Amino acid sequence: MPIILIGALFGLVGALVGLIVSVIICILVIRNTEKIILRLYKVRPVLPGEFPNIREKIRLLSKRYGVGIPSLYITDLPLPGSFIIGKNTQKTALIMPGRLLKLLSEDELESTLAYCIVQINNNINLRTLAIMISAIFTMAVSAVRWGAVFTGFGDYNEPAPKLFGLFFSGLVAPPTAAMLHSVTDQDIDIKAADLCGNPATLIMAIDKLEKNNVMGYPSLGFFSMVDPLKENFFEDLFNAHPPREIRVKNMIEGMKKI
Repeated sequence: MPIILIGALFGLVGALVGLIVSVIICILVIRNTEKIILRLYKVRPVLPGEFPNIREKIRLLSKRYGVGIPSLYITDLPLPGSFIIGKNTQKTALIMPGRLLKLLSEDELESTLAYCIVQINNNINLRTLAIMISAIFTMAVSAVRWGAVFTGFGDYNEPAPKLFGLFFSGLVAPPTAAMLHSVTDQDIDIKAADLCGNPATLIMAIDKLEKNNVMGYPSLGFFSMVDPLKENFFEDLFNAHPPREIRVKNMIEGMKKI
């Protein structure tokens, strides 16, 4: 829309040129969604020989679930948990925050990997696009706050920059959360517990992640095992998980039906 509006300043021909340019940009973005996400979350690929136990767990879980083996990436950003992106069921990438390697036991880590693997389905390309859009929108809130800082409204955590960020969050949070809700899979806990074969470790992993939670990246709650801590009430729209007690109850009841 901004490109079209700028073009419209030069008349109908300018608006048409702006439309063509914006369409080309959209096509390029959609074709390179995975690369953009990898850059946004500052990941690095796991090198051959690194984390052999984790790579083997991913291989076994993927084979058991009948999908392609995801590429593994590590990030130093304090994300709430791991998440997965991809073009299709055979070409995916699993992004893991390095803090999980110290926080979780091997069995608990396996349950988080299973939680990612069971999200590989025919909708993963659409969900990957949703991850990118939501990441850009939610990160823009921080950019607005920094803009207020650099224009003299005070430090990042002072009331004025916070107010600017809250206002922008109120604009982008509702449509972004609605988009994410529309592409969220159901019964992921049950599928992950069945895949890893040990619901108890999944519950323990949820407990540890909630007790050692992080703030920021609110939209990643839709794709990670837990919702991150929220900074304002608009971010509550991004809550994707019920309380722990309900998750455990649903998991137990669901496993009985399998």
